Amino acid sequence: MGSAYYSKLPIPLLFSVQALNSAYTHKTVFLIHCALRTVTYIMPNTFLRDLKQYLSAAMLFMLLACDSIDETPDADTIYINGTILTLSAHTEKVTAIAFKNGRVQAIGSRTGVMRHQGDTTQVIDLEGNTMIPGFFAGNSEFSKHLEQTADLEQAQRSFASQGITTLVDIGITHTELKTLFAHANANKLLLDIIAIPSISELETVVDDAQFTLGQYHNKLKVAGFSLALDGRVSDYTAWMAYPYQDNPALPAPNWRSESLLPFSTFYSVFQLVVENELQLFIHAMGDAAIDAVIQAGYDLKLNAGQDQRHVVVMSRFMRDNQLQQYAKLGIIGCFDTSSIYQHGEDDVDKLGLNRADTQSPIKHALEDDLPASNICHPGPSAVDTLFTLWSAVNRMTEGEEIMGSGLRLTPQQALSTMSTHAAFQFFEDDIKGELVPGKQADAVILSANPMMMDPGLIKDITIIETIKQGRTIYRQPAIINDNENSQHQ
Repeated sequence: MGSAYYSKLPIPLLFSVQALNSAYTHKTVFLIHCALRTVTYIMPNTFLRDLKQYLSAAMLFMLLACDSIDETPDADTIYINGTILTLSAHTEKVTAIAFKNGRVQAIGSRTGVMRHQGDTTQVIDLEGNTMIPGFFAGNSEFSKHLEQTADLEQAQRSFASQGITTLVDIGITHTELKTLFAHANANKLLLDIIAIPSISELETVVDDAQFTLGQYHNKLKVAGFSLALDGRVSDYTAWMAYPYQDNPALPAPNWRSESLLPFSTFYSVFQLVVENELQLFIHAMGDAAIDAVIQAGYDLKLNAGQDQRHVVVMSRFMRDNQLQQYAKLGIIGCFDTSSIYQHGEDDVDKLGLNRADTQSPIKHALEDDLPASNICHPGPSAVDTLFTLWSAVNRMTEGEEIMGSGLRLTPQQALSTMSTHAAFQFFEDDIKGELVPGKQADAVILSANPMMMDPGLIKDITIIETIKQGRTIYRQPAIINDNENSQHQ
């Protein structure tokens, strides 16, 4: 049995990669294992048996890591001399990482990971730079980009230049989905694309035999369907529980806006999606729209134990007590801190300081142990992942005002909302979101560690390289060609 086995061990055992530097021998491991067996049978209780199972598995890992074991598969690529932010709660300091067959093979110290070096392994010096998991682009509008350019590869490379390894295309038509499927069939997708067609396309898509919902086909997956319950604050169409601030531009006095759908229609659609075991992605910006989602969830008898992971996209102007309902129903909030910079002052004018300050309460969601993603909303000019990260950490408006200082995230929390929690949202937490053995080698190399710098400078970090399943798809300053890619395998 080779050491590839350890990628299948429970996550808490992954720390054992540090055992690569240990002095354990086969004989030592055998003797300890025998002692454990003796203790277990002398004191046969559940705790000791569970302890034995975990320690035995850990010792198996150490055995596989011993110098005398020569069955360890050679890594394709090893990165050393940098900071690896795995975003896993179960790893300590990591300075080296190995990739094999598109997945993370090992993490740990340089000495330990270099034991996976073989004759064909490429060893890359990070030169003190920082590696993080690849970003999810939660609102990439990729199909719209394709309408503006005929160059599919260039469109994908532009997202790769932002450290994005998984695109999310929300609200697309059946025709746009078929276009993406044709590109997938031709093996032209460099990035994973999660397609979320409009709910109006549900019957057409479900009846189309070429699509298998919830499963990837050559990097394309249909994850669920989307609908909108309300609009935006900027044009007074976000559905609020309390009126907008008095303004001559309001459509009517005490204006709160209204739902884009009758509740009965929304409920019927939600019910159909649930019955077909699909995910629903609901645009709900105002707290009244979010109330409607919660009410429908209770009427449908949803609960967190069902693990359906329906998503409220935006969730911007929600109340804290609504987060508690998300937890009970198993609903995930997808927030939008980038809009604080773009619309913060306008939000104050239209909604008042309190509602503007408390928008996108990701901090409270994380404190309540709720999954919470942050949408990669286009910044002032285009999709900008480091700007999104910066906005979550700083919550600063264009006029340099702080909106909700107590809701600012740590850099690590902000990173997790664009990778770890986003992966969970799409049922991909078993393969993405963290740089740990067994998960996909989707990674980004940054010029600086966002956890160790002035938070105000995070948006100025340079993305040096983007790696998709172990393969470099972008390198700064020049995008590499296919010949360079083949040499980098």
